[in-house]
Amino acid sequence: MLGFGEGQAVDLAPRGRDELIAYGPLLSDDGTAWLGTAALVRAAGPDAARAVLTPGRYADVEVHRWRFGGRQALPAEGGLRSAP
Repeated sequence: MLGFGEGQAVDLAPRGRDELIAYGPLLSDDGTAWLGTAALVRAAGPDAARAVLTPGRYADVEVHRWRFGGRQALPAEGGLRSAP
Protein backbone atom coordinates (compact mmCIF):
# COMPACT_ATOMS: atom_id res chain seq x y z
CA MET A 1 0.00 0.00 0.00
CA LEU A 2 1.24 3.47 -0.84
CA GLY A 3 -0.18 6.60 0.80
CA PHE A 4 0.83 9.79 -1.03
CA GLY A 5 0.86 13.07 0.87
CA GLU A 6 2.79 16.26 1.44
CA GLY A 7 3.57 18.70 4.19
CA GLN A 8 3.95 17.60 7.81
CA ALA A 9 4.78 13.90 8.11
CA VAL A 10 2.08 11.64 9.53
CA ASP A 11 1.97 7.97 10.54
CA LEU A 12 5.61 7.82 11.59
CA ALA A 13 4.63 4.98 13.93
CA PRO A 14 2.28 2.38 12.42
CA ARG A 15 -1.16 1.50 13.80
CA GLY A 16 -2.54 -2.06 13.67
CA ARG A 17 0.82 -3.78 14.04
CA ASP A 18 -0.55 -7.34 14.29
CA GLU A 19 -0.61 -7.91 10.53
CA LEU A 20 2.15 -5.47 9.59
CA ILE A 21 5.01 -6.87 7.51
CA ALA A 22 6.97 -3.71 6.58
CA TYR A 23 6.35 0.01 7.05
CA GLY A 24 8.15 3.27 6.42
CA PRO A 25 8.07 6.82 5.08
CA LEU A 26 8.39 7.75 1.41
CA LEU A 27 10.95 10.55 1.19
CA SER A 28 12.15 12.88 -1.55
CA ASP A 29 15.40 11.98 -3.34
CA ASP A 30 17.41 14.20 -1.02
CA GLY A 31 15.61 12.82 2.06
CA THR A 32 14.36 16.21 3.25
CA ALA A 33 10.65 16.05 2.32
CA TRP A 34 8.02 13.53 3.39
CA LEU A 35 6.02 12.33 0.37
CA GLY A 36 3.92 9.64 2.00
CA THR A 37 4.02 6.22 3.60
CA ALA A 38 4.59 2.70 2.25
CA ALA A 39 3.29 -0.40 4.04
CA LEU A 40 3.09 -4.13 3.46
CA VAL A 41 0.20 -5.44 5.53
CA ARG A 42 -1.79 -8.65 5.65
CA ALA A 43 -5.45 -7.58 5.46
CA ALA A 44 -8.87 -9.01 4.63
CA GLY A 45 -9.34 -6.39 1.91
CA PRO A 46 -8.46 -2.88 0.72
CA ASP A 47 -10.48 -1.09 3.40
CA ALA A 48 -8.82 -3.09 6.17
CA ALA A 49 -5.40 -2.31 4.70
CA ARG A 50 -6.19 1.43 4.51
CA ALA A 51 -7.04 1.39 8.25
CA VAL A 52 -3.28 1.32 8.95
CA LEU A 53 -3.02 4.92 7.67
CA THR A 54 -4.60 8.03 9.19
CA PRO A 55 -7.81 8.85 7.27
CA GLY A 56 -7.88 12.20 5.49
CA ARG A 57 -4.12 12.83 5.57
CA TYR A 58 -3.27 11.43 2.13
CA ALA A 59 -4.05 12.83 -1.33
CA ASP A 60 -4.26 9.25 -2.63
CA VAL A 61 -3.85 5.74 -1.25
CA GLU A 62 -3.01 2.85 -3.59
CA VAL A 63 -3.67 -0.69 -2.38
CA HIS A 64 -2.05 -3.45 -4.44
CA ARG A 65 -2.56 -7.19 -4.05
CA TRP A 66 0.72 -8.83 -3.14
CA ARG A 67 1.94 -12.08 -1.66
CA PHE A 68 5.30 -13.37 -0.50
CA GLY A 69 7.31 -14.13 -3.61
CA GLY A 70 5.92 -11.11 -5.47
CA ARG A 71 2.84 -10.42 -7.53
CA GLN A 72 1.13 -13.36 -9.13
CA ALA A 73 2.17 -13.64 -12.77
CA LEU A 74 -0.56 -13.63 -15.38
CA PRO A 75 -0.34 -16.27 -18.09
CA ALA A 76 0.53 -15.07 -21.58
CA GLU A 77 -2.38 -14.81 -24.00
CA GLY A 78 -3.16 -18.27 -25.32
CA GLY A 79 -1.74 -20.04 -22.28
CA LEU A 80 1.69 -20.69 -20.87
CA ARG A 81 4.48 -21.53 -23.24
CA SER A 82 7.81 -23.10 -22.47
CA ALA A 83 11.05 -21.74 -23.82
CA PRO A 84 12.68 -23.73 -26.65
